[in-house]
Amino acid sequence: MATPPSELRELQNLFYQAIVPHAQQASPQIAKLPVQTSIDQLATQIRSQDNLGFEQGLAAYQGSVMGKLTRALEEIYPVCCRLVGPEFFAAMSRVYVRQHPSRSPDLGDYGSQLPSFLEQFEPAAALPYLPDVARLEWSWHRAFNAMDQPGLDFQALGSIPQEQWGQIRFELPHSSVLLASRYPIHRIWQANQPDNAESAQVNLDQAGAQLLIWRDRLETRIDLPNEADWQLLQAFAAGHPFGEICAQFLDQEPTLDVATRLPVWVQRGWIAGFLIEDMDD
Repeated sequence: MATPPSELRELQNLFYQAIVPHAQQASPQIAKLPVQTSIDQLATQIRSQDNLGFEQGLAAYQGSVMGKLTRALEEIYPVCCRLVGPEFFAAMSRVYVRQHPSRSPDLGDYGSQLPSFLEQFEPAAALPYLPDVARLEWSWHRAFNAMDQPGLDFQALGSIPQEQWGQIRFELPHSSVLLASRYPIHRIWQANQPDNAESAQVNLDQAGAQLLIWRDRLETRIDLPNEADWQLLQAFAAGHPFGEICAQFLDQEPTLDVATRLPVWVQRGWIAGFLIEDMDD
């Protein structure tokens, strides 16, 4: 006889809390029970093998989950791992996993909170740039694994009457991220790539970074926009209409002609789509 959904859900919750310490604090959707209480209740509902006791089997499963999540973090954050060393990273990952258990069946979704976690992780305080390096790596990971996006539909764009151009909201690539840091994190990232033959020293007193991280077909890119382009990218990312952006920069930066920058951006691939009221992209 099949287990009723409510009983199955309760069993799953008990198992979840038993294998992930502190899960009740990290996941408010799950009824709060002490870990040992969850283990005791679970032991009466799960049959163990003859050669392996219940708590031994649970410990093995717990270690497997911890190991897989730790390896997933190492794969997503290889530069952070290299900066702190594998032993430190493994110990840090165990703390992170306990505080932030996985909630997705896809391991590629795991680890999004590591940058903010690192900001509060006292043992890593000597590396103040580490959280921003982690943000760069997470953005790279998400862009690399993003779904393909069709290019800009020039035919549809050309069919818009000129008097409606001010209403167009141009879109950056869906996978793109604008990331600013007070540290030269792009240089740190480059210096710690496996194919980098030189062990370059990065001067942390150099200017910070303003980065556009995105995927151009099969190539994941880190572009460094100049200050004018950076301001424009932020305006486009915020979804402001083209006419409003032109007026804003005409007032703030009279020497910057937004209309002449647009074809350059299209050629670079920074403009990937558009929206206009009462019209599909």
